[in-house]
Amino acid sequence: MSSVEDSAAQEFSKELNIHYVLSKILLQRNIKDKESARGYFKPCLSGTHDPFLMKDMDVAVGRLVHTIESKEKILVFGDYDVDGTSGVSMFHLFLNQLSVPNNIYIPDRFTDGYGLSKTGINFAKENGIGLIVAIDCGITAFDKVEYAKSQNIEMIICDHHQPPEKIPNALAVLDPLRKDCSYPFKYLCGTGVAYKLICAICSKLNLDIHNELLDFVAIATAADMVPILDENRIFLYHGFKQISSNPRPSIKTLIRISGFKSETINTTNVVFALGPRINAVGRLGDAIRAVKFLTSETISDADELVKILESENTNRKKIDSEIFIQAQERFNSFAGELNYDDIYSIVLHNEDWHPGVLGIIASRMVDKYYRPSIILTTFNGNAKGSARSIHKLNIYEAILRASKECDAVIQFGGHFYAAGLELKLDKVEEFRKVFNNIVKDMIESSEEKKEMLVPQISIDSNVELNEVDFEFMRMLKHFEPYGPGNMNPVFCSNNLQVVGYPKIYNSTTSVFKVRTSSENENQANIESSKVFDCIYYQSDINESNRINCGDKLNAIFNIEENHWNGNTKIQLRIKDFRSVNS
Repeated sequence: MSSVEDSAAQEFSKELNIHYVLSKILLQRNIKDKESARGYFKPCLSGTHDPFLMKDMDVAVGRLVHTIESKEKILVFGDYDVDGTSGVSMFHLFLNQLSVPNNIYIPDRFTDGYGLSKTGINFAKENGIGLIVAIDCGITAFDKVEYAKSQNIEMIICDHHQPPEKIPNALAVLDPLRKDCSYPFKYLCGTGVAYKLICAICSKLNLDIHNELLDFVAIATAADMVPILDENRIFLYHGFKQISSNPRPSIKTLIRISGFKSETINTTNVVFALGPRINAVGRLGDAIRAVKFLTSETISDADELVKILESENTNRKKIDSEIFIQAQERFNSFAGELNYDDIYSIVLHNEDWHPGVLGIIASRMVDKYYRPSIILTTFNGNAKGSARSIHKLNIYEAILRASKECDAVIQFGGHFYAAGLELKLDKVEEFRKVFNNIVKDMIESSEEKKEMLVPQISIDSNVELNEVDFEFMRMLKHFEPYGPGNMNPVFCSNNLQVVGYPKIYNSTTSVFKVRTSSENENQANIESSKVFDCIYYQSDINESNRINCGDKLNAIFNIEENHWNGNTKIQLRIKDFRSVNS
């Protein structure tokens, strides 16, 4: 930090009456005055945007208001992941509150594939439904929209994926990423887009029931890993607040079985505990079970249905653990035939891999090898799967470029960091080579070049641990909710000394204590040093990275509270360290 920036942080610290380190982090996050700090610490629903700024919103609202008033039946169609099932559950309950007859339809991953399907449209036709609201899908469903129109069925699409150059000819297409859409915030999840539609309907009908549904928006937003900025941060703040104070039966039950309390709900809980359980039923079978669970009216109903989620999640863990081992073996065999420096991406195919866990495997391959990864299986005669990317590499753009350079790509869709795609089975090898060259070109043409292939941890600030207390922690908690774009601050402290003997669990987790130390150690310094509990999750603990009593470390970490047996302690979650032993 320059002296000018340092001076600004000092002044800001005095103005807000908070620790200098925290004021510095606020400035880094473009929070530069008292008013914006107030909005950051206490996000207000009045800070959300007018839903009618979204392209086609007036058309969608006009059609739905007519439908609501005439009690015409609606089909609510959604994807089978957390975003899709949360959005469908939310919209279904909203229509129920207005006594509007509606059916729900979630495609079967194994028979329908991703997105809008003829099966779902036929279901609408057979049930006398003339309007489909599609949530978290539809932005590339040109043929399905045309098929629906041939059946005299209109379509309103609520999507957030990257639109192609041409937009489906539906009655209304709500997607902030449309080039012709002036909506000021571009990174809503699918449920978030559907929620804005509900807000617009409530505005038109002078209703005040939309805020009751923010728990669904919060869970979908956190699970879908969209940027936690602007409206998304407001939705999370108020949605989590609702879950903390008055969780609906399904969420209360899911939190209990996940092993934490509703008052401690946060993005991490959703991503690693709630989300996987909701996702599991769609990964391994019929995702309608997730909707039935999420819309449970009583705790007893939720208790019965959550057993299915828990069982499927256990099965999912077993399956993805086995496939991850196979994927690593296949990649290592493949990499052994090449110069590793020439491998810029990972594309693996196995006809026996379960289609429901390919996104998880792709993410784990990125974590392990830090290369953009595409994992494929055979489905209906084609290679179909999921893609995940590394920091700052647009995998959607990479697949788009590959689709123009070779004819392997049948269809694809997604975001900057995640995508789904389908390839011709006999073209997988050709696609692998083309895709690798494209990723190489994207990396080589960037300013960071090969540094992009090295995982990096961004440090927000150095901090003197002796200055970290519960008041510091109280203010730090106001930085939540965390997520992409507003990550949990990462701190650095140097010359920490390990106190006592570390404990090791499952060969992957170290639990130990540290205190600050100095070059001129004396009894007074030792007695005045605070001791902090630390936890460090490692992929593997061995002699080269083992932490021992007396070691001196430079460490980077998050600062968090640890609640145990009625006691609260400040804990450091170590992200990495460097030994400074002499």
